[in-house]
Amino acid sequence: MKHRLYVPGPLQTGQTVQLQPDRAHYLGRVLRLRRGSELLCFDGRGTAWRAEVEDDRSRTAAVRLLEVADRQPEPRLRLHLVQGLLKGSAMDQVVQKATELGATDLWPILAARSNVSSEPSRQQRRLTHWRRIIESACEQCGQLHLPVLHEPSDLATFLAAPPDARMLMLSPGAPAMPMSLPEGPLALLIGPEGGWHPQEISLGERQGADVRGLGALVLRAETAPLAALAAVRHGWGWR
Repeated sequence: MKHRLYVPGPLQTGQTVQLQPDRAHYLGRVLRLRRGSELLCFDGRGTAWRAEVEDDRSRTAAVRLLEVADRQPEPRLRLHLVQGLLKGSAMDQVVQKATELGATDLWPILAARSNVSSEPSRQQRRLTHWRRIIESACEQCGQLHLPVLHEPSDLATFLAAPPDARMLMLSPGAPAMPMSLPEGPLALLIGPEGGWHPQEISLGERQGADVRGLGALVLRAETAPLAALAAVRHGWGWR
């Protein structure tokens, strides 16, 4: 089915769901769907429904869930992107493409070289903005599970209670990432513009991170995480 729409759950077959204003706008102004049109609605937790537009008015737009169309199990392999915060649209691009490339968890890190504001209100606005990007990316790529977007923290806080996963910390000039990696939970730690500070690298190594690089080419800060994610997914057979 061509059109996909994220609708926060819980949802059930036969339910009529009145859409939030942003979802209603997307339905009418972006997808340009009218009453009686069919689409696929998903709850971000692994289930999608064949649905029909019941009301296409901008203030009262609603869809009716007709039947379950697809179910995806939880991802078997957890793939964490631990990303040093980037400026402006560069971070938006990483969040979008990481979602499309199958990252299951996104950890924004206020690194020593992150040139962004640490003001709590700004951080919360960014989180809201990134959640919208994640939802849109899932609509585009067919992913039925939204990645988990964790609260921003510094690297020391993250490393004090990291996920149960092998950690690869990228740093220019380090030995290249292995051509293939054993299947299992993995965390990619990737720095901001200018990379990780030497003290952050030392901290990562003390906590068991394997410091690796991406070859001789110097990649932009927003390119490196996408190259690393694609390399990992390819090594896993795109599972």
